[in-house]
Amino acid sequence: MTQLFHCFGAKPEHRVDTETAANMLRASGCTYLAVNTHTLPDTRSGDDLPVGYASATFGSVRDLVGAELGLRPVLNINHPTSAAEAVHRARRAVELTGSRVVKLEVLDPGLTTSVNDEVVVAARELRGDGLEVWPLITPDRRVFDECVELGCSMVRVMGSPIGARRGIAPERVRVVEDLLVDSAVPVMLDGGIGSAEHVVEAFAMGFDSVLVNSYLFAEGADPVASLRELRAVVEDAAVAVRPVG
Repeated sequence: MTQLFHCFGAKPEHRVDTETAANMLRASGCTYLAVNTHTLPDTRSGDDLPVGYASATFGSVRDLVGAELGLRPVLNINHPTSAAEAVHRARRAVELTGSRVVKLEVLDPGLTTSVNDEVVVAARELRGDGLEVWPLITPDRRVFDECVELGCSMVRVMGSPIGARRGIAPERVRVVEDLLVDSAVPVMLDGGIGSAEHVVEAFAMGFDSVLVNSYLFAEGADPVASLRELRAVVEDAAVAVRPVG
């Protein structure tokens, strides 16, 4: 599985057109294209679902670089605040796109932190539909184990709140370390990455992958350059942990 994942902006002021999205994917080497679902009530075609918050869409990015990069769409169920909303959106997005990989979250009203119990409810229903589900949770052993028992193929664990850029909060370190020991599924750090050093720390702790988003646009940063830098960091980390012999 690719070790560096990313989206294309966390809020409307993060503007990404089709060419920029394509260059971000070229820079990162990520083969998963995160397709947002927050516009579903107004969308009639899967090709029109947005990638980010500007003019880039699933169809425009796929047509430009899908074959070149071997892209696989993943449905980004971004910003729902209830399990019911998340499930409804995921099912509609599957219907429109044919994709069956779901990047699932259910957030608090401030849209910064996972509501774990609602995530589990949604994951259970979507797994019942036979979908591949990647749930986002705050570090919690009980919830993590429930996700694994449901058959989720990967669990995304928040280091700190969305957009916080604090890395793994000190009060979460011990729980996170426990989750990573002999995990039955790959674990992604998703939430709070604010520097390349946070990525290095994540791999040193044992995460299989990381996802970055807000960090790419911080203080006017160039997301393409940032992803190029992070890709080098991830590749170095992969060499460092490769077994010898």
